[in-house]
Amino acid sequence: MIKFYARNCDLKYARQMFEEIPEPNLVSWTSMISSYVHDGQYEVGLRMFCLMCQSALRPNEFGFSLALKACRVMHEFFTGLVIHGRILKSGFESYSFCSSSILGLYVECGDVEDAYKFFNGIPQEDRSEASWNTLIDSYVEMSNANEALKLVNQMMHHGMSPNCFTYSIVLKLCTNMLIPQLGGLIHGQTIKVGFEDDVMVGGALVDVYAKLGILDCACQLFWNLKEKDNIVWCSLLSGFYQIGDAEQGLNFYSLFLSQGNKPDTFTFSIVFSLCSNLVAASLGTQLHCSLVKYGFMVDSFLGSSLINMYGSHGMISDAYRCFHEIRVKDDLCFSAIISNLVLNSNDEMALELFVKMRELGLQPSQSTINCILRLLADLNMLKQGKTLHSHVLKCLGDSDSKLSTENALIEMYAKCGAVDDAKMVFKGMEVQNEYSWTAIMTSLGQVGQFEGVLRLFQDLLGSRSAKPSEFTLVAVVQACAKLEALSQGKEVHGYVVKVGFGSHPFVESSLIAMYSTFKSEIQNAFSVFLLMKELDLVSWSTMLTAWVQNGYYEEALRHFAEFRSSLGFSVDESIVSSCFSACAGLAAMDMGKCFHACVIKTGFEYHLHVSSSIIDMYSKCGSINEAHQLFNEMENHNLVIWTTMISGYAYNGLGRESVQLFSKMKEAGLEPDSIAFIGVLTACSHAGLVTEGWNFFKSMRSDYDLDVTVNHYACMVDLLARNEQVQEAESLIEDAPFHLQSKYLLWKTLLGACNTHRNIEIGNRIAQKMMDLKPKEPSSYVLLSNIYASASMWDNSIECYSPWDMDYFGETETMLFMIWFLAHNIPPLPCAAAQSSEDLN
Repeated sequence: MIKFYARNCDLKYARQMFEEIPEPNLVSWTSMISSYVHDGQYEVGLRMFCLMCQSALRPNEFGFSLALKACRVMHEFFTGLVIHGRILKSGFESYSFCSSSILGLYVECGDVEDAYKFFNGIPQEDRSEASWNTLIDSYVEMSNANEALKLVNQMMHHGMSPNCFTYSIVLKLCTNMLIPQLGGLIHGQTIKVGFEDDVMVGGALVDVYAKLGILDCACQLFWNLKEKDNIVWCSLLSGFYQIGDAEQGLNFYSLFLSQGNKPDTFTFSIVFSLCSNLVAASLGTQLHCSLVKYGFMVDSFLGSSLINMYGSHGMISDAYRCFHEIRVKDDLCFSAIISNLVLNSNDEMALELFVKMRELGLQPSQSTINCILRLLADLNMLKQGKTLHSHVLKCLGDSDSKLSTENALIEMYAKCGAVDDAKMVFKGMEVQNEYSWTAIMTSLGQVGQFEGVLRLFQDLLGSRSAKPSEFTLVAVVQACAKLEALSQGKEVHGYVVKVGFGSHPFVESSLIAMYSTFKSEIQNAFSVFLLMKELDLVSWSTMLTAWVQNGYYEEALRHFAEFRSSLGFSVDESIVSSCFSACAGLAAMDMGKCFHACVIKTGFEYHLHVSSSIIDMYSKCGSINEAHQLFNEMENHNLVIWTTMISGYAYNGLGRESVQLFSKMKEAGLEPDSIAFIGVLTACSHAGLVTEGWNFFKSMRSDYDLDVTVNHYACMVDLLARNEQVQEAESLIEDAPFHLQSKYLLWKTLLGACNTHRNIEIGNRIAQKMMDLKPKEPSSYVLLSNIYASASMWDNSIECYSPWDMDYFGETETMLFMIWFLAHNIPPLPCAAAQSSEDLN
């Protein structure tokens, strides 16, 4: 009667029947314990077992086995060891039910070594198939193929043939370790022993081929199976999801339904995953309705699949609603909703849920932690990132997840500007892969430590932990460009060609950009461009930008025409902006207007970057009214647009209008950046607004906490010098917080002003400082000679030529200087390189 009620899921009456027995015997107790354990009430079953032991009854092998199962499922390993001790005293250790349960307990707690010792202690004749399979499965879970296969050979050597469970377990090893050859061998053995058509073995074979991506073999095995349960259908559907063939997978699901099969939670989970790969979100919604119709409750497992499906289609409100419908929320569903919120830029809500997850005592997965670290990096939340780092140090998992988290920490610290902390994480890593090296190099580059990038690259080449990737080389090439280290850049280019990254578009584009920083190397940039196998929009844009930046405006426009005629895709906003910059450099307003008309036709006019280039083109072509008209017609004005218009007024000498526009920009709620201040300071210089210029210059640091660069000082020096405040400009340069070499630009600006105002005394002093800083720079001598020539001091002007030895300066500079003297009717002095009058001529 107890068994009857238990089988009908009525444990209340079963327990009542048990309580009515005056003196329940061993069978009654064991039946009641079995009912609870098989119903999943392991704690109650284990408590009943303890009560039976207290009643002076000795459990038999079946009772011990049930108690061990309860301990294994509940992870009550200490209690299980105590029960093992009682089994030893009772003499049931060699019984098949008990030995398999004991073995399973040790395997479940991860003590495979003791499990193996216990297994060896079982007499050979008492080792059951279940014992062999349990131990083999433990090695499969550890992905220890050698030990697992060795046990299978021992099993067969001792005269025990592997059963369907054995083959299923070993096939799981092929799936976990992705070993196609082993899968083929076991497949052949199953055909030999006649297990190929078995539901369990056949399903395992389908799963192996599906996960290995061999869908043809998986489908063939699937159709040969006489019985197809939901598990084998799910294996095949998972295979289609893995290879990205969502359409074929959903066709199989339709076939599954047409054959009268009823989906379970696992089937729905896979089908929702398939819908994540499709553009049609409506199909996923229909399947969600089907889930409700079948009467399934949305648990964490199903809810996570639904969240991922809706999140992949950008339907984040539906994903969040599914999250709320989950009654018991675990780390799985929290991780799903957090990652999808981040994916859809709902950063604040993602952080709130992460905090709530921690408050509930749920342990976030490594992928969730990595996701939050990258989110904190994007939001520049360094303090919170350090707090999460402390949590990570306490709960880092295996080496793989540890490595990915450490890489995320480097990225977080780098984006938050804490490069020293990023270095600390990098140096403390046990293993550093190519992503780690690239991340730390990129972080150093972001804060301007380009010398450190090159040093790390040398360390990477000398280490054995990783090899540079194409992204690593991009960071190194960019560092060479920023340092203007041409020789090192060419060495890196040689290494790129040597290791086979010379045809990678990212690397090639970075090489073009590096060479384009040197006007003399533009031909090398073009050579790299011509050697590219695939010329895409990025490569064309990089090359056109290189020509424009180096003043090769005609070449840029000519090759743009070639680009339009040779390629089958349209331009992008970057290429269009380069064309407008070329027109501005040539002052070719008619051509610029043609480009403007094309931009209106193609719709690029609404791109703020393009609009800024058009305003700049009209300004530099002298048509400030058209630039102002376009500026007024724009609905949205960002900081770049405002700055372009302010600089346009300054370029055309409309200083007061530029200053007024600067004030309007601040009234619109935009904070000026350093580039905007260069524009307004230039405007003050052109309009002679000394007081306003000083106010702007001082407010950069006091009001906006901006770094004052050499360019800002150059604007102020120009402003003061134009208004004959040369001594004030000299004092400003002396007090400037830059090293001597950086001040050369400032002295050069002031020396030009001395020429304008014919200030010989100060000009002579400044020129001497410039010559001390850069003795081989011709412009210093030219400017000083100009000052003397303007004051008709011809002897002094001629003396400026005396150091111009061809051995000292070079042939090109010397000839240019001689041409200048001849143009002013000044007889040049003979140079050391001129050995005769013919050489001089």
